[in-house]
Amino acid sequence: MVLVKRELFVLIRILTSCLTAAVMIFFIASLAGEDLFENSDEITKTEVLLSSINYELNGGIQKRVAQLGEVPEKNPFRKFYCVELAKEIHDLSHLTEKQRMLFETYNVRSFEVQLRRMMDYTQNSDVKRLMEEIEIVKRELKNSSNLIEKKRSKLIRQRNAYIVFFAIVWGLLYLYYSRGIILKKGR
Repeated sequence: MVLVKRELFVLIRILTSCLTAAVMIFFIASLAGEDLFENSDEITKTEVLLSSINYELNGGIQKRVAQLGEVPEKNPFRKFYCVELAKEIHDLSHLTEKQRMLFETYNVRSFEVQLRRMMDYTQNSDVKRLMEEIEIVKRELKNSSNLIEKKRSKLIRQRNAYIVFFAIVWGLLYLYYSRGIILKKGR
């Protein structure tokens, strides 16, 4: 009976020290201006966005262009081809806009300017300019990928630092609550 009672007290000390450490870490993080739950959600969002951008950069763009087929010579068909190509470019540039929204640097004007430029190229059936626009979008996607990777690694380092800090605080609190490990009681 004494052994069960002693094990129960050890379990209570472990749980109490864990809960106290968790509350302290969240309190310290909130004092530092960090929301740990929001950071975790942001890590997930950046990973999803990074994977979709990397997919497009690693062959997705070529597949999109290849699905459109060859460039027609006659104008009504050529214009339709340009419209479809502009739609694909718009879908691709939407990924960079998602990155800008995630980093809160979204600018409606630059998106409108790019859309107008693509519409002018479509009206003139200028496939060459639209292909140049794809190259611009590729560069923007690479830049977005690099920015997302930097932010993701920063957030992961921060999360890992809080986890290590939690483990240290938990250990110290457990030692404090169980006092017998630090200071031997007189028996």
